[in-house]
Amino acid sequence: MDNTSLGQQLKRARKEKGMTQHDLADGIVTSSMICQIENGKAFPSYQVLSSLADRLGKPIEFFVSDTDSQMKQRSSFVLAKALIEAGSYQKGYALLKNMGEVPKSEEEQYRLTLAECCVKLQKYDEASVLLDELLQVVMRQQLTDESVRVMFRLGEIAELSGQYQLALFHWKKALDLCESDEVDGYVRSQLFSRTGMTLFKLGEREEAQEYLRLAYESRPEEASAEETGLLCAKLAMSYREQKDLAQARELAEQATAILSGLDNVKLSYEVKRSMAVVLAKQERTDEAMRLLEECTDGYTRLYDSFEVGLTQFEMASVRLMENRLDEGIALLQSGLTMVSEDDLEAAKAHRLLASLYRKKKELPEAIHHLHLAMGLLHKHGQTVELTEAMDMSVTLYEEWERYRMQKYGQLIIA
Repeated sequence: MDNTSLGQQLKRARKEKGMTQHDLADGIVTSSMICQIENGKAFPSYQVLSSLADRLGKPIEFFVSDTDSQMKQRSSFVLAKALIEAGSYQKGYALLKNMGEVPKSEEEQYRLTLAECCVKLQKYDEASVLLDELLQVVMRQQLTDESVRVMFRLGEIAELSGQYQLALFHWKKALDLCESDEVDGYVRSQLFSRTGMTLFKLGEREEAQEYLRLAYESRPEEASAEETGLLCAKLAMSYREQKDLAQARELAEQATAILSGLDNVKLSYEVKRSMAVVLAKQERTDEAMRLLEECTDGYTRLYDSFEVGLTQFEMASVRLMENRLDEGIALLQSGLTMVSEDDLEAAKAHRLLASLYRKKKELPEAIHHLHLAMGLLHKHGQTVELTEAMDMSVTLYEEWERYRMQKYGQLIIA
């Protein structure tokens, strides 16, 4: 509770009476206590405040009216946080917006809480404005750790709203401040990790790998086994994309060993699936399929249909390598029923379907699915993958025209 207002009122009334702190305190409290009350460092009991009010010739309401307002405001803040914690974001938001002027001592926490509520309600622009204003305050005060944390959150909000380049801007700016010993090691490691994964999404695989390596190397000693295992898994994925399959497999095995010993089965399945992809690229398809089937069974037991769908996409990739085309198509069609048609993951499925139908010489179907994949890649800003898909599209159209010429050449000439 902020007691400054009460202290100021007490001091004003004492000065009006021409009394010293000793005069006011005599027989009620010590003069030192009066000093503390006036400076907002102590709060008197109702009995003491009543005696001081009598001596100053003021009603007790003169001193407590503003304090009551502060207590009401404080209660509203606590209630709003409870509502947000319970998932009632709209009610919490309304309560926070109607609080009026917030005491300076509560301002930072108020902005952070309101911004978090805005994120839950997908009011990303409003959340960004709140945190931008807070960032200016903490930077002026040269509070490095607080500045880094606010930048980290701004980056998360930008990523949630699909502004990946803006997210990278905030996180890299935060990393520039991370040389200071004031910055928590865990936050630094998280910044490296989030930057790396976002670069990975944008197709900047070499730069992504460097940031993920820094995340792994800078992780604090007290990092949990789960965090370490997850970092190993991310690094494994990065090395896999860089075609360094030996390193990818080693890290995937390390991640599996760490995560399997935890009460986090889902993470263990994610790593196992990543390892299966590496094995498939090494043409060890039987081992890869065995791992993927284990993942499918595990995700099914967890009632996680989305992850079952993603695992079926990977199984379809293996079937494509084995030239078992109809099985691959069936797996992809099944997996697509388990993910949203707007998900980026669906783009991978449609592109795989294009490859499978192309191998079957069913070119119109291949072109159809490749167009669906390109639309999703464009929507999600996946420029590298989109370029590769466009190249494939050109090849498919050329094959289709050759096929038509061979089969309907007489009609086309006519």
